Amino acid sequence: MIVPSLLVLALAAASHSPAAPPAGRSRLADTLIVLPEVRVERERALSDARRLLPTAFVTDLAPRASGRAVESLAELLAEAAGVHVQQYGGLGSFSTVSLRGAAPGQVTIFLDGVPLTSAAHGVVSLGDLPAGAIERVEVFRGLGPLGLGVATPGGAVNLVTVSSPAMRELHLSRGSFATWEGRGTAGFERGPLGLLVHAGYQRSAGDFRYLDDNGTPLNAADDHLASRRNDGFDAWSALASLTWRPWRAWRVLAREDLFEKIQGMPGRGTVQALAAQLSFRRALTLLEASREGGGVVPRVGLRLSANRERSRFRDTRLPDRGELGLTRHDSDEPSAADGLTLSLAWARPVEWLSLECAGSLGRERADSRDAADSLPDPPTSRRSSRGAMAAVQIRLLRGRLVLHAAQRWDRVADHLGAAGAESVLTGTDVVRALDSPQLGARLLLVAGLEARGNWTRAQRAPEFLELFGGRGSVTGNPVLRPETAENWDAGLAWHGRLQGAPAWVEWAHFHSEARDLVVFVENSATTVRARNFNRARIRGDEWSARLEPVPRLVLSAAWMWQSALNEGPLPAFWVGKRLPGRPSRQLFARAQWRAGGRLGLRAAADLELIGDNVLDPYNSERVPERRLVGASLSVTPFGETLRFTLEGKNLGDDRAQDVDGFPLPGRSVFLACGWDLTPAHTTGQEP
Repeated sequence: MIVPSLLVLALAAASHSPAAPPAGRSRLADTLIVLPEVRVERERALSDARRLLPTAFVTDLAPRASGRAVESLAELLAEAAGVHVQQYGGLGSFSTVSLRGAAPGQVTIFLDGVPLTSAAHGVVSLGDLPAGAIERVEVFRGLGPLGLGVATPGGAVNLVTVSSPAMRELHLSRGSFATWEGRGTAGFERGPLGLLVHAGYQRSAGDFRYLDDNGTPLNAADDHLASRRNDGFDAWSALASLTWRPWRAWRVLAREDLFEKIQGMPGRGTVQALAAQLSFRRALTLLEASREGGGVVPRVGLRLSANRERSRFRDTRLPDRGELGLTRHDSDEPSAADGLTLSLAWARPVEWLSLECAGSLGRERADSRDAADSLPDPPTSRRSSRGAMAAVQIRLLRGRLVLHAAQRWDRVADHLGAAGAESVLTGTDVVRALDSPQLGARLLLVAGLEARGNWTRAQRAPEFLELFGGRGSVTGNPVLRPETAENWDAGLAWHGRLQGAPAWVEWAHFHSEARDLVVFVENSATTVRARNFNRARIRGDEWSARLEPVPRLVLSAAWMWQSALNEGPLPAFWVGKRLPGRPSRQLFARAQWRAGGRLGLRAAADLELIGDNVLDPYNSERVPERRLVGASLSVTPFGETLRFTLEGKNLGDDRAQDVDGFPLPGRSVFLACGWDLTPAHTTGQEP
């Protein structure tokens, strides 16, 4: 949108017009000053997360605002209330995200609005995402935007990549465990065309020291410090985006996102695998055309996406067995997911009403080949889907009351290939119907204080591994029912100013009832099979706040308490136990101070408190509460465009684990140099 400066000046002059000069006094001639146009960047409708779900509790995170020298998505997401990240090691390792106690497979991960969660990859690892290319993270707690795709019970996380063609940035960092990171972004605009190119590289040896209990957790006499081995990784990412505006209201976008990573797989800390290796590659293509609307004319959006992924796992060092299991593996698993979405949105056909509808088509396929496990490879498995959604927002009482209602319908058809009894290849066709209703309300009370409440029911269709098995030890179950959860939340939010500085505080109580949960149970002496028989009840409270009590000092915090219980009915010895991987409480707090001056000094300190946790369904393995302290200091001795940052992570050297047997790094230090010539008004950031 182009905002003429002349109009702005005219309005300002009209609102401050002086009285006519007295007779006889000379009058200055009118002077017209024409300033350069100001371009307000709003690259995608997806960037306004709160507009999509005005009644929901949504968190917007900006990676570059943290001041860290090296920042992973796991660290960034930990700053949001209601979020818990499980890590299977240090930087670059497999890590998953849980929202409000929901299982990681029930949280949909989007990259620029394209779902990465699929039938082939039901759980997306945060370590397999281009962290350096992310400009903003949108966390939808409880409700997920139905226009993006099939809703899942645990909410959604949308990763928005860098978008402004005016961006000019170069970043280089070095730190503990032979960690390197480099990234660069540049672009230009010429008339209706805009081009942006980004490239990034990250590597680490991951050879941190950890406490090895020698496989005897109850005997501390044989504990000793050991070094992590075969834990290194190399990751590359590249992004190219071309924007074309052929007419004033039209916009066409073509985007290509590439990511590749090669990493060692050391396994648990007691007996490490010395040669197991995993490689992963993703190529995501996005084509998007949109036309702005107004009044009774809808905004039209057409989106086509194509995602190609390939995982290769090799564990063949030992001649008779694998280092990470009983079987040797040399697997190759390519997968593909294509999607087409057409959306129509009426922002305000009348003052009190907004409407949106969308239809989508999807197609997925996956192959699984293993040259070392001596089992026949299953045929290709496929999934096709058709979906439609409709949403309405009604504003009453002069906009003080907003009512939100939405519904999504999906038809999912699976054609599954599986290796059945006696290695006989079989095929199965299953069709499932999913529906996801949403209701919400937001009421502005007084002086920036508002009340919100939401209800939704969502489902997760089983993934290919659960349906047709694989990896030699998993037997397929094509008659699995979708997991279902009914969620509601209610709370208060205040947004205003304290001593002239923006501030906000939010509180929400959430409750979830889940049924038909999929659990892998023993099927024979050497295999497991997925079954529906579990229920769970999750409830809790979450707080978040941001304040500036004195100039240049910003305090922020996010806190969560939750109770997540397994309600069975099977196995009976799990009933009433805590769900593993859900700490009872979690806190993240940060203090940032900007001293300014010639050196541009900035300092920050943060505290992450993770309550006690259980690692197994029977609750016999526990992790005590831990506190992780970090700090950073940065200066700009040669001007604001060049910044040097020193950061320390886990300064208390807390040696802990999120998952049984997978150690996490202790104390680490990083130094970064960043060069940024991006104009402040073209970064695409929103308040």
